[in-house]
Parts: sequence; structure tokens; C-alpha cells
Amino acid sequence: MKLTNYQRSQLKAAACFGGAQIDKVAASLQRENPDAFWRESELHQRNFYHEPLSYGSPVPHRSYVQRLVVRRREQDNERDQIMAQNHYLAYTHQLGAAA
Repeated sequence: MKLTNYQRSQLKAAACFGGAQIDKVAASLQRENPDAFWRESELHQRNFYHEPLSYGSPVPHRSYVQRLVVRRREQDNERDQIMAQNHYLAYTHQLGAAA
């Protein structure tokens, strides 16, 4: 699967306008360069670095290098940071109201 640099830039530009535009550009690119896209019969040959995400049905692939790990600690840290910011804002608001 190989797109030219120009074709890649077209897809990146389409991403700014949402999924419908991406679909239009992808269809156009598939007509121009059909060998750059996987066929349904070839999907089981794909190799990924990260384990592909599956939303209900399995993603056909041959292999992956790194297993997908949900980073719970990062989510907890982000939640704690937001709570600390909210506490700080509430505290500074109380100081401002008291003055």
C-alpha cells in the first residue's frame, strides 16, 4: 500500500473537513491508484506495530508488535490534575469574593 507524497497530503488536508471529505478523497485516490489500497481478500495479511483496536468485530490482521494497553494511570493523573485545578479556581474565587 503506497500513496505518493501528494496523495498523502490530499488525505491530510481532507481530514480538516471531516469524515465525508476524507471518504470523497479516498474514493478519488482509489480510482487513481487502486494498488495503494488493501483489497478485502488481503486484509488478513496486514501487520501492525500496535495491536489494532476492535469495536465489536475483530480487525483482520496477520500480526502486531506491541499489545494495546489502556493507560489507567494516565487517566487517573489527568483526573487528579483537573480536580486540583478546579479546587484552586474555587479557592481563588472565594478569596476574591472575600476582599
